[in-house]
Amino acid sequence: LSKNEQQQKQQNKMDVPEHNTKDRILVPRGLFLHGSVGTGKSMLMDVFYEHVPIEKKRRVHFHSFMQDVHKRIHELKQYDLKTRGRSFHVDYVPKPSSSTISSSDEKKRDDQQQPQPYQNPIDRVALQLATEVTLLCFDEFQVTDVADALILSQLFSTLFAKGTVMVATSNRPPCDLYEGGINRGYFLPFLDLLQQHCIVHPIQSSTDYRQLFVHDNHDDEGRNKDQWKNHFFVVPKEDQDVDDTATTCQTVFEQLLDQGGQSLSTSMDLQVGFNRTIHVSRSDPHGLVCWFDFQDLCGQELGSLDYRSIAQHFSVVIVENVPMLTLKDHDQARRFITLVDELYEGKCAVLCSTIPTSPTTLPISNPEDLFVNGYELPNTTKKDTLSGIELKVGEAFGIDVAQSNGKTAGELASVRELSFAFKRASSRLTEMCSRQWWDKVLENE
Repeated sequence: LSKNEQQQKQQNKMDVPEHNTKDRILVPRGLFLHGSVGTGKSMLMDVFYEHVPIEKKRRVHFHSFMQDVHKRIHELKQYDLKTRGRSFHVDYVPKPSSSTISSSDEKKRDDQQQPQPYQNPIDRVALQLATEVTLLCFDEFQVTDVADALILSQLFSTLFAKGTVMVATSNRPPCDLYEGGINRGYFLPFLDLLQQHCIVHPIQSSTDYRQLFVHDNHDDEGRNKDQWKNHFFVVPKEDQDVDDTATTCQTVFEQLLDQGGQSLSTSMDLQVGFNRTIHVSRSDPHGLVCWFDFQDLCGQELGSLDYRSIAQHFSVVIVENVPMLTLKDHDQARRFITLVDELYEGKCAVLCSTIPTSPTTLPISNPEDLFVNGYELPNTTKKDTLSGIELKVGEAFGIDVAQSNGKTAGELASVRELSFAFKRASSRLTEMCSRQWWDKVLENE
């Protein structure tokens, strides 16, 4: 740790609210599983979650959980503003009027003037969650947003103090979470809490079992199957143009419509929540299949809530014209990764088609080729990497300072996490585009 981070860590230890020892509950330690993509972390957590004999439990993607937390905090702040006014201080109980205080109430008044941690909306949200669940299971624990990083210590200190147990999976060990992030010193007390209340266990294997599963090209009777990628991950060939991939998507779409008893597709406005909708121009009204262009999903300001609504409503999702994604286009890349995560959580089958690459760019042959861990497409002359970036400038002052390449430290922290998310997304997309996955999804229709 840098000197500034060590000083900030020590300061934050004093700032974390203490809880009455009488309220402490002896609870088992949780578990933090970390390792490479496709090594079975989510599967192990799912098996545990399904069989643990606890009623008050919740399994959720970590990003979705934090969205819910921020929503609750906002609602509480709005309630405090409406009922108590702008002068209300969240860390103190309002002082009683001096005319109502007798000498015998002096000690009580002093007690009321002491900090009250549960007046803070973050602590109040944690108390809400602690009454709702005793076991929280997080898939893909990662921290990329400074707004998340700043509240995790306070949020989980209350959750752990009230007996909530956490089980989580991640591609990174705790010490690497939010690496290089702005004001990371405020995040460090959470790492102490995490390792105090959870057993940290690495998955030693580096084998991506999703890749092994989908590349098994034989059925149970030993008969050779067609290559999975020729059906559900469609790439233009050298003698084809983009219209040929669109024809393939159209053929599969029409076959699925026939299977659902429809001859024509319909458009619809899918309810997302918060009085918002997302337009689906081509779909099966019974919820079997929908068809989107990449730009409609990832070129717009959409998020996990939008993608989750699609995953909950449709069993098969077709996404066409997917380009190569680099760290330079991190907004589109992050949205596509979020889309993949939500579709995977929703157990959807995916048909993905790509756009043709230029002659100077390496061709796309599988989902892994979509994600370029750099700022330029492969085989271009200009190279731009993360090397030489000044990650610490201005951090001690809490300033998100732009670096010489025009990127801020906060943005770079998110980009670092994005490079790890590329591997997870390509692995999950490979499985969702496989014949075996499609067969399993369509069997349930």
